[in-house]
Amino acid sequence: MYYFFFVRPTYGVFHESLMENDTAVRVVLKPVLVQSYVSSLAPTGSKFIKGVPKVSSLQQFAFRTEWIHKMPFEFSFLLDQRSPEHFGVLFFVREHPTSESFADLVNDSGFFNALYPLRWEQQRVSRQSAAQLAARATLPIPETIRGEVSKAWPNYAPIDAPPVTGRHFIEVAVNNRNGALMELHGALARAVAPWADGNLERRMLQLWPVIEEARLVGNLAANNRLVFKGEVLCRNAVEAGDVRRLAENAGAAIGEYLRSTHGFHLTGGVEVSGSSAQAEYVLTGFEPQLRRALGG
Repeated sequence: MYYFFFVRPTYGVFHESLMENDTAVRVVLKPVLVQSYVSSLAPTGSKFIKGVPKVSSLQQFAFRTEWIHKMPFEFSFLLDQRSPEHFGVLFFVREHPTSESFADLVNDSGFFNALYPLRWEQQRVSRQSAAQLAARATLPIPETIRGEVSKAWPNYAPIDAPPVTGRHFIEVAVNNRNGALMELHGALARAVAPWADGNLERRMLQLWPVIEEARLVGNLAANNRLVFKGEVLCRNAVEAGDVRRLAENAGAAIGEYLRSTHGFHLTGGVEVSGSSAQAEYVLTGFEPQLRRALGG
């Protein structure tokens, strides 16, 4: 029983029975893999109380704490391309078997409103089975982007979902053979902070068609240190070199945005091997904000 409830769910994914055909993007977080680190940053008493009231002007809000020490085994977003006008989105949670209801925590918060421009079928998660929660939404794709996708990928072809392992804290996998990266870029452009200038934006839109697959994993290597490794599979070595230069420019822009906005530090670089561009970046400096967010 201990193996079934606590060991087996630590690795692997559990959303595949709910995954739609033509799923092109999988974003999987495994909070359980950083549980001990997160617990170490939270106030000691948070293990024994259900919440922390707002007690000073420095604290943003009151919040519940029981979930901090029993975080979900899986927290995923799956995006499918069944419609040319929008992504279909599945939000999935595999709860910790001994935690308080994560459904109550999510449904009683502003979680769904915060994820604009997703359009939710209903702003709450529903229980699919024991310890499994899900909610569905759509992510609209702007008409101008739909036109560009049609030019670059005139013939839509059924695809297999990109593989994920469920063995990393953060794992993102994209099958771009029908233009998922360009669609995602267009869908989120107005929703995220503008870290890229106009030239970089245009260059990204030009290069999305040369990418066939992309994968990014992130793991906690030490306290206050996340290591990200990415790989982009292109059609040939020349295009991989173009993607390398774009990735380095994007990495520098993201690093500057994180430094100026949050005080984080992002360092790393990109190399090319054949038709593959491979990146490794290290993020540090986030621990003080994380500690404050946990009530420390």
